[in-house]
Amino acid sequence: MAAASPSLQMHRAVYDLSLGHMQPVSDVTGIEGRMVVEWRGGPACGGYTSLQRVVTKVSVADQGFVSNDVRLSYWEAADGSEFRFTRTEYTNGELTDSEEGTATREKSGDIKLLREGDEPMAMPRETLFPMEYNLGLIEKAQAGHKVFSHPLFDGTEKGENPTTAFIGKTVPVQGLDAKVDGKGAALAEMEPWPVRISYFDPADGEGVPSFEMGYLLFPNGISAMLSLDYLDVEVKGALSEVTYFDPDKC
Repeated sequence: MAAASPSLQMHRAVYDLSLGHMQPVSDVTGIEGRMVVEWRGGPACGGYTSLQRVVTKVSVADQGFVSNDVRLSYWEAADGSEFRFTRTEYTNGELTDSEEGTATREKSGDIKLLREGDEPMAMPRETLFPMEYNLGLIEKAQAGHKVFSHPLFDGTEKGENPTTAFIGKTVPVQGLDAKVDGKGAALAEMEPWPVRISYFDPADGEGVPSFEMGYLLFPNGISAMLSLDYLDVEVKGALSEVTYFDPDKC
């Protein structure tokens, strides 16, 4: 029997961030912080809204502490036809970056990105936005596929990132102490897939990932046990709180 089409659980997830492994060339000596990810909406609302905020305090050798506050909000059409985003970044309390834009998938399949102050940019037709990427990844995992490759555009980079996701066999939930509120499937009753995604710079012809992310992916789209690998330093994210929202509450 074919697996049912995946459905994403709208929720707010809180992750406690800490320093993982480091390469000898790294001058980072410590990291602490928190990441909050919120999903709302759904197909009945015509699309999804996501709010993300990452606040970190990084200890750097001979420089003391550097605080970073990165905020990303976006709206994604349920049919993948449009993606609107706003991103701001603060360093030591000062605004250091701010941008917004819209990516539109035309009837021909072509994708055009309009970012304020920049010339229009074309992205490959096969580029996916975050929610359709998550749904596609879960669908492949349910079907037993081990690899999922697609360009992804989520508003954090100037253009799309080619990605390759490697999907492992489902594993029992162990050591997950997250507090869960609201009506929804209990994480302890599901078996997630270990996933590791490599992100590539489309301008880099060497095929070396610029960033890698590992995590446990639950069938409802929630992630746990994050590993954010910036190649010279790893940031670990422990899921500490989850709040389920009512489905399709717009």
